[in-house]
Amino acid sequence: MKSLFVILLFALLLIPTETIGQKVFADPKGNIKVFDETLEASIRTLQDEINMLVERRDDPATDIGDRLSLQAKIDDLAKQREAMFSGMLPRVEVVPKKEYDNLQQEIIRLKTVESEHIELLQGSEEDYKGGDEYNPQYGTTVQKIKERGYVICGVYDNQWGFSERSGKTVNPPEGRLYHIWEGFDADICKSFAVALFGDKERIRFIPINGRTRFERLKDGTIDVLSATTTWTYTRDVIHGIEFLPTTFYDGQGFMVRRTLGAKSAKDLSRATVCYSIDTTAEQNIKDFFELWDMEYNPVGVYPDEDIVELYLDGNCDMYGIDRSALAGDRTKYPEPDKHMILPEVISKEPLGPAVRYGDQLWTDITRWSVYVFFIAEELGITSQNVDTFKENKDPKIQRFMGERDGDKFPHLGAKLGLNADWAYQIVKQIGNYEEIYEKYLGTETPLNLKRGYNKLYTEGGLLYAPPLR
Repeated sequence: MKSLFVILLFALLLIPTETIGQKVFADPKGNIKVFDETLEASIRTLQDEINMLVERRDDPATDIGDRLSLQAKIDDLAKQREAMFSGMLPRVEVVPKKEYDNLQQEIIRLKTVESEHIELLQGSEEDYKGGDEYNPQYGTTVQKIKERGYVICGVYDNQWGFSERSGKTVNPPEGRLYHIWEGFDADICKSFAVALFGDKERIRFIPINGRTRFERLKDGTIDVLSATTTWTYTRDVIHGIEFLPTTFYDGQGFMVRRTLGAKSAKDLSRATVCYSIDTTAEQNIKDFFELWDMEYNPVGVYPDEDIVELYLDGNCDMYGIDRSALAGDRTKYPEPDKHMILPEVISKEPLGPAVRYGDQLWTDITRWSVYVFFIAEELGITSQNVDTFKENKDPKIQRFMGERDGDKFPHLGAKLGLNADWAYQIVKQIGNYEEIYEKYLGTETPLNLKRGYNKLYTEGGLLYAPPLR
């Protein structure tokens, strides 16, 4: 949505400054540029040469070594092409007044839909500068959230299956439009709103990237981070981040084109490998190639760049991120069957939400809200049958449902300042772990991810919750 807004605004600014027929244009900064037909012809010739090399690279008869060499030539020509593009602007026509008015109306509409991010984000993620460090005391985060009236959760934008805007909006009582977010990580965050307010809609989402996710948590812009973030020693001990229970056990892998003929990452010595800067991927890839004594050409991709776009444009032979993210990426490729995820799993990636260290009350509320998903599945409680458990006589289930109350059996929510039915409401409004996994990530979704390690411990998986008592 934000990208569309920028494109529309650019289109408005890119109107010829002279009369029709002249090829003189003003760019968004007011600089005058001239369309050069000779330069355009040179770019076309260069593109033809690139296309020819791509055909040779993708020929099954070409061996891997030659393919890598051809890719290097393609990359060099692509850089020349981009350099030529930088000296000119594309040919545009005069925008008719009716079309101009329509563009203006669309910009106004987009500004309205995006209004919450103008206030919350205060600029683009690539330009974001962290504010003063937020050092909460016991209960201060919870107090801040209650005074505000909703939880603020940081998530990745458009991460298939984990967090994405549904395209729908909601108009709450305060009269502002907000996006409805969906996905596995988004639902985990909604459980915190249910615990505090009894309502999963009492939440706002801020899209973050690999760099700003920690900065926004440290300066208190977001209350909780739920963005497929790996729990590591450095992040836990040095950065002052409190990790909550792991919600998804993953591992890093590699995506390659099938035309390379590789069956393993070990077949790709001297390959160009893209990775996202400010993630665990950089060190994982370095360790892998060092372990197998292989040469490779690393290409770091900044948070404001699209690693998938760079890969599909031929800037790298392969790229490495979490395997769940690779599966999501491939579903969006123009020709997904021409790409494959290699079998190697080169790291442990325990992914889960995190909060700022210091407010133990907020940590306890969020931690046990995550455990509710595990416990509900273990007890066989789902969003569909949860009401049938209200009269159950099993003490474990009575505690979970908040039915044990009074002086002799105080409900567990009271210890955290929550309502007696907080766990019941999480399952009723969102579901148990199995439900949200299968809804967004499971075998009936485009990601088609089997649960594997993400099963309960009773089923041979790693999901385990302490007793709720």
